[in-house]
Amino acid sequence: MVRRKLRGASSVQGSENSVSNTERSPAKHRRPYSVAEIFVDGVVHTAALIAGAAGFTLLFALAPVQGGAAEYAALIVYAVCFFVMFGFSFAYNMVPDSAVKRWLRRCDHSGIYLMIAGTYTALMALVRADWWTVGLVVFVWCGAVVGVASKLFMPTRFDRGAVGFYLALGWSAIVAIKPLSASLPATALALIVAGGLIYSAGVPFYIWRSLKFQNAIWHACVALGAALQFGGVVAAIGAPS
Repeated sequence: MVRRKLRGASSVQGSENSVSNTERSPAKHRRPYSVAEIFVDGVVHTAALIAGAAGFTLLFALAPVQGGAAEYAALIVYAVCFFVMFGFSFAYNMVPDSAVKRWLRRCDHSGIYLMIAGTYTALMALVRADWWTVGLVVFVWCGAVVGVASKLFMPTRFDRGAVGFYLALGWSAIVAIKPLSASLPATALALIVAGGLIYSAGVPFYIWRSLKFQNAIWHACVALGAALQFGGVVAAIGAPS
């Protein structure tokens, strides 16, 4: 009887240690990347950050001409979310395994939720205001807050379901496709959808850990998806609100 209890306690402790070790050292639970892979991934992130700086400079130059204070504020939220996501992603993927990397992992994964919510905020601010516009933004931000909280305070508990939650939250606008189609220019809508498809197409590369340059390919898909949706926001700036 005592042996069974000891075995049970040992099993529970082993499970707890496994979770703790994953959180303590994420790099030990994935394939170590080569110097070339890390370099290419760094180039992808750097290109995204430089393109973002140039793009948002253009966007803020256009916003006062085409929109008002609300649109401008929404674009600020969008820009902050963009740089938070790519900034933390760059830091997390470039920093060697350490206690700092553990916290950067939490921020990196949280940044994806913020980017989704920030993109919706900018887009919904540029279309005709209606109950569905406000409702959709509130819904997405509530989902983002839940996602960020789970990544910050329970970073490894929902890892398997997080990818599905990212996709579900990102594609939640599908429920409002009719009013969106009526409010957005065709070019803007096409770019937003194309960006979502590229994001989704990158998920298999995110999961395919054994593939050479897998991380760089995944982040390239994220960067391209973000660029396409940025183009959609630019195209939507001139849409009537």
